[in-house]
Amino acid sequence: MDKDVRIKELEKENHILKREYRRLQQDLSMLSNLNDYASRLRKFNEEKVVAANNAKSNFLANMSHEIRTPMNAIIGMDEIILRETTDNSIRKHALDIRSAGKTLLSIINDILDLSKIESGKMEIIPVKYDSSSVFTDIVNMTMKRANDKGLVYEMNVDGDIPATLYGDEIRVRQIMLNIINNAIKYTEEGKVSVDASYDMDREKLIIRVSDSGIGIREEDQQKLFDSFSRLEETRNRNIEGTGLGLNITKQLVDMMDGEIGVSSRYGSGTVFTVSIVQKCIDPSPIGDFGRSIEKAAVENESKRSKLYAPDARILIVDDNEMNHEVITGLISDTRIQVTNAMSGPECLEYLRESSFDMIFLDQMMPGMSGTSTLKVVKDEKLAENVPVIALTADAIVGARDMYLREGFTDYLSKPIMYEELEAILFKYLPEDKIDTDEHLGQDADALPVVLVISDSSATLSQVRSFLGKGCKGVFVRNDEQAGRYLKEHTVDYVIRDGRSMT
Repeated sequence: MDKDVRIKELEKENHILKREYRRLQQDLSMLSNLNDYASRLRKFNEEKVVAANNAKSNFLANMSHEIRTPMNAIIGMDEIILRETTDNSIRKHALDIRSAGKTLLSIINDILDLSKIESGKMEIIPVKYDSSSVFTDIVNMTMKRANDKGLVYEMNVDGDIPATLYGDEIRVRQIMLNIINNAIKYTEEGKVSVDASYDMDREKLIIRVSDSGIGIREEDQQKLFDSFSRLEETRNRNIEGTGLGLNITKQLVDMMDGEIGVSSRYGSGTVFTVSIVQKCIDPSPIGDFGRSIEKAAVENESKRSKLYAPDARILIVDDNEMNHEVITGLISDTRIQVTNAMSGPECLEYLRESSFDMIFLDQMMPGMSGTSTLKVVKDEKLAENVPVIALTADAIVGARDMYLREGFTDYLSKPIMYEELEAILFKYLPEDKIDTDEHLGQDADALPVVLVISDSSATLSQVRSFLGKGCKGVFVRNDEQAGRYLKEHTVDYVIRDGRSMT
């Protein structure tokens, strides 16, 4: 081949290769741009998801607070009415309010739980717990409801269940309550039985709940665990509920590496069986559960009638005046000396002037939150060795652990139930300030009641010290608070700004 011809062919091939190279460079540049765009888009979507989840979490926390705050007033004030009234008609109405309030609270809890699950904010928080205490609480929370319907109620707990288990105690209770209450709800006559056992090889707690209720049609059983699903609406229209309980139960069981199954004969009853992983910490058997129930009942009854602590002083910090009235009213029989603060700064002012045996500190307050207030308290050492109990309406999963990390001693959720409030007081008040002689509680009714009105923390503190324990002091900041108290109570003396008026 002619040399010149060959050179021209090579030059042509070289030109083609250069053109192909430039095209490949353009493609690579475009691919790099696409990868960069995809990366930025992925990051944007991730941030969008995080922002959406945070917004949903904040919304849930705020809604929980906004709903539970008035519920605290409704249930708390109703409890005070039940304690004070001697009129049977009023008592019946108050009991109806209690029942309706607890039903509404249950529905609110279900909706909030479902929302938390859907947003991925529901967590399983494992702790070591006493298995016997869980079963005891379940009996106390479900037996009365079954008995009120005229049902036979049986709780059969295998004595070989380990004494101490490791798992999410709160969610175990919730699962059991949902299934048992569901059985009671759909059983009009006959029996509800609960059988609890433990599979040591698989480390699984097994709960079996059977009833003689209306049963479930075979074609409906697959719908049981759907959200907002209620079967046979026409037939069951008089039965309360949202249809969320079993859906939440199923999702909780799944999160705990468990299984839930159902068998039913239409018109003859239903059996639910749940098995959930709960690790064994102490294999010692819990023994005779029936005897444990009797012992716990005697201890609780003894403790319930003896809380009397006129020398104890507590500080309640909450921006909602109704919450102050609820707590003060619930513990009025204990004669505990109560001081009320409406904000974080006011709390700090009181602590700089005097000392207390316990502080109840609301978490969600405008301006200065409970956590911020607690930080100042600790930094300035205003309440060393004094239990600080977080008051919260957030109903957050794992709330206790979160508040402990923040520095709180414990927490109390709203609506405040007297039994829980009393348990906190027994647990954290100094033992030498709790008098357990019953006659002292009766003699306390004879103590004169003094209403002290002043907008000065210093004046209130001075009058409190002057009064001592020879009378019951009620301390308020203004005439409006005094008026509300006087509508429901009588007093022997009134002191305004340090001067006696009656």
